[in-house]
Amino acid sequence: MTKNILCFGDSNTWGLNPITGKRFDENTRWTSLLAKNLGCDFTVIEAGQPNRTLVHNPPFDGVLSGVSYLKPYLERYDIDFIIIALGTNDLKKRFNLTPILIADGLNDLISSIHTYYQQSSTLQAPKIIISSPPEVRVTEQYSRIYKDADIKAKDLSDEFKRVTANNKCTYIDFNTFINMTGGDGIHFDNNQHLVISLKMAHLVKDFFTDC
Repeated sequence: MTKNILCFGDSNTWGLNPITGKRFDENTRWTSLLAKNLGCDFTVIEAGQPNRTLVHNPPFDGVLSGVSYLKPYLERYDIDFIIIALGTNDLKKRFNLTPILIADGLNDLISSIHTYYQQSSTLQAPKIIISSPPEVRVTEQYSRIYKDADIKAKDLSDEFKRVTANNKCTYIDFNTFINMTGGDGIHFDNNQHLVISLKMAHLVKDFFTDC
């Protein structure tokens, strides 16, 4: 039986090209590459959305927080695995959030997933992978929007790791294989998308092999 994997994230999951500002094609963005790497036994649902947050909705952009928009995916699909890749947008200056408060938003999102499946007598809860966003590099392009985000990002991985462990989810730290030294300091380039897809495919395959 085909297993469904929901990739729920922000513009880096959507595949925003830091050079053009447009979307990488299906041969470049990590979610599409993940589907190709996993093969026909898996269906990858690409649910990336630029500006998506864990805590507050961005001004003027409507309802984009993770908690608000995850439920329709859970209702529509029989999900075996959820990959959550959020947190970078919450580092924006206008939200004025600490790493702990951002991690609390992640905890709320995970709790909402658990609650949704606990209320169902027929659905089995999916396994959850939490990815810690990589440490950002504040460039001139984003100097006002992400002021001091590089400082906060250093503690964000530890907070995400704590929340992941408390909720018995699987954790993957992008900082162990992604370095934001080039580009705009926020969005992944094509090579980083490739690396992420390979790491995610390896993690998913290992999990289902162990099961």
